[in-house]
Amino acid sequence: MPRQFKVTVNGREYEVAVLEVTAGATSSAASMPMPGTPAPMMAAPAAAPAGAAPVAAAAGAGDEVAQMGGVVVQVDVKVGQTVAVGDKLLVLEAMKMKNHLLASRAGKVTRILVAAGDPVEGGQPVLTIQ
Repeated sequence: MPRQFKVTVNGREYEVAVLEVTAGATSSAASMPMPGTPAPMMAAPAAAPAGAAPVAAAAGAGDEVAQMGGVVVQVDVKVGQTVAVGDKLLVLEAMKMKNHLLASRAGKVTRILVAAGDPVEGGQPVLTIQ
Protein backbone atom coordinates (compact mmCIF):
# COMPACT_ATOMS: atom_id res chain seq x y z
CA MET A 1 0.00 0.00 0.00
CA PRO A 2 1.54 3.35 -1.03
CA ARG A 3 2.16 5.99 1.66
CA GLN A 4 1.16 9.59 0.91
CA PHE A 5 3.61 12.48 1.35
CA LYS A 6 3.69 16.19 0.56
CA VAL A 7 7.00 17.37 -0.86
CA THR A 8 8.03 20.97 -1.57
CA VAL A 9 10.51 21.50 -4.40
CA ASN A 10 11.65 25.02 -5.35
CA GLY A 11 8.64 26.48 -3.56
CA ARG A 12 6.11 24.21 -5.29
CA GLU A 13 4.23 21.63 -3.27
CA TYR A 14 3.62 18.15 -4.67
CA GLU A 15 1.65 15.20 -3.34
CA VAL A 16 3.45 11.93 -3.89
CA ALA A 17 2.71 8.31 -3.18
CA VAL A 18 5.64 6.10 -2.19
CA LEU A 19 5.41 2.34 -2.37
CA GLU A 20 8.00 0.30 -0.49
CA VAL A 21 9.16 -2.53 -2.72
CA THR A 22 11.14 -5.50 -1.45
CA ALA A 23 14.16 -6.76 -3.42
CA GLY A 24 13.09 -8.36 -6.68
CA ALA A 25 9.43 -7.28 -6.40
CA THR A 26 7.88 -4.69 -8.70
CA SER A 27 4.60 -2.88 -8.79
CA SER A 28 2.98 -0.80 -11.51
CA ALA A 29 1.59 1.51 -8.80
CA ALA A 30 5.13 2.61 -7.95
CA SER A 31 5.60 4.21 -11.37
CA MET A 32 2.16 5.86 -11.71
CA PRO A 33 1.79 9.54 -10.78
CA MET A 34 -0.96 10.65 -8.40
CA PRO A 35 -3.91 12.35 -10.10
CA GLY A 36 -3.26 16.06 -10.53
CA THR A 37 0.52 15.83 -10.07
CA PRO A 38 3.25 15.90 -12.70
CA ALA A 39 4.79 12.59 -13.71
CA PRO A 40 8.04 11.86 -11.88
CA MET A 41 11.31 12.30 -13.73
CA MET A 42 13.61 9.27 -13.51
CA ALA A 43 17.31 9.58 -14.23
CA ALA A 44 18.98 6.83 -16.18
CA PRO A 45 21.96 5.18 -14.47
CA ALA A 46 25.17 7.02 -15.32
CA ALA A 47 27.48 5.17 -17.66
CA ALA A 48 31.20 5.07 -16.92
CA PRO A 49 33.02 7.76 -18.91
CA ALA A 50 35.11 6.61 -21.86
CA GLY A 51 38.64 5.78 -20.76
CA ALA A 52 37.66 5.51 -17.10
CA ALA A 53 39.92 3.48 -14.85
CA PRO A 54 38.66 -0.04 -14.12
CA VAL A 55 37.09 -0.75 -10.75
CA ALA A 56 39.75 -1.34 -8.12
CA ALA A 57 40.50 -4.92 -7.18
CA ALA A 58 40.21 -6.01 -3.56
CA ALA A 59 43.39 -5.69 -1.52
CA GLY A 60 45.17 -8.88 -0.55
CA ALA A 61 47.64 -9.77 2.18
CA GLY A 62 50.63 -7.44 2.11
CA ASP A 63 49.00 -4.93 -0.25
CA GLU A 64 49.42 -1.21 0.37
CA VAL A 65 46.40 0.72 -0.91
CA ALA A 66 45.76 4.29 -2.10
CA GLN A 67 44.16 6.35 0.68
CA MET A 68 42.00 8.21 -1.86
CA GLY A 69 41.44 8.53 -5.56
CA GLY A 70 43.96 10.54 -7.53
CA VAL A 71 46.94 10.26 -9.85
CA VAL A 72 50.29 8.67 -9.02
CA VAL A 73 52.97 11.39 -9.26
CA GLN A 74 56.02 9.26 -8.47
CA VAL A 75 56.91 5.81 -7.19
CA ASP A 76 59.78 5.92 -4.67
CA VAL A 77 60.52 2.17 -4.37
CA LYS A 78 61.54 -0.68 -6.66
CA VAL A 79 60.66 -4.38 -6.66
CA GLY A 80 63.09 -6.18 -4.34
CA GLN A 81 63.72 -3.11 -2.17
CA THR A 82 63.49 -3.58 1.61
CA VAL A 83 61.33 -1.00 3.42
CA ALA A 84 60.67 -0.16 7.05
CA VAL A 85 57.41 1.04 8.61
CA GLY A 86 56.97 4.71 7.69
CA ASP A 87 59.18 4.68 4.57
CA LYS A 88 57.78 6.73 1.67
CA LEU A 89 56.43 4.42 -1.05
CA LEU A 90 54.86 6.80 -3.55
CA VAL A 91 53.28 10.22 -4.01
CA LEU A 92 49.61 10.52 -4.95
CA GLU A 93 48.09 13.79 -6.16
CA ALA A 94 44.44 14.35 -5.29
CA MET A 95 42.58 17.68 -5.49
CA LYS A 96 45.88 19.49 -6.27
CA MET A 97 47.44 18.18 -3.06
CA LYS A 98 50.33 15.74 -2.94
CA ASN A 99 49.91 12.92 -0.44
CA HIS A 100 52.69 10.52 0.54
CA LEU A 101 51.82 6.85 0.92
CA LEU A 102 53.97 5.45 3.73
CA ALA A 103 54.71 1.79 4.41
CA SER A 104 52.41 0.34 7.05
CA ARG A 105 54.61 -2.76 7.44
CA ALA A 106 58.26 -3.68 7.08
CA GLY A 107 59.40 -6.12 4.42
CA LYS A 108 60.41 -6.45 0.79
CA VAL A 109 58.51 -4.85 -2.09
CA THR A 110 57.38 -7.80 -4.23
CA ARG A 111 54.98 -6.09 -6.70
CA ILE A 112 54.38 -2.55 -7.93
CA LEU A 113 50.97 -2.25 -9.56
CA VAL A 114 51.08 1.42 -10.65
CA ALA A 115 53.40 3.86 -12.40
CA ALA A 116 53.70 7.64 -12.48
CA GLY A 117 50.70 9.10 -14.29
CA ASP A 118 48.32 6.23 -13.46
CA PRO A 119 44.89 7.14 -12.06
CA VAL A 120 43.93 5.23 -8.89
CA GLU A 121 40.81 4.88 -6.78
CA GLY A 122 40.63 5.00 -3.00
CA GLY A 123 41.32 1.52 -1.60
CA GLN A 124 42.99 0.32 -4.79
CA PRO A 125 46.12 -1.83 -4.19
CA VAL A 126 49.22 -0.02 -5.47
CA LEU A 127 52.03 -2.32 -4.32
CA THR A 128 52.72 -5.38 -2.21
CA ILE A 129 55.15 -5.74 0.69
CA GLN A 130 55.91 -9.27 1.96
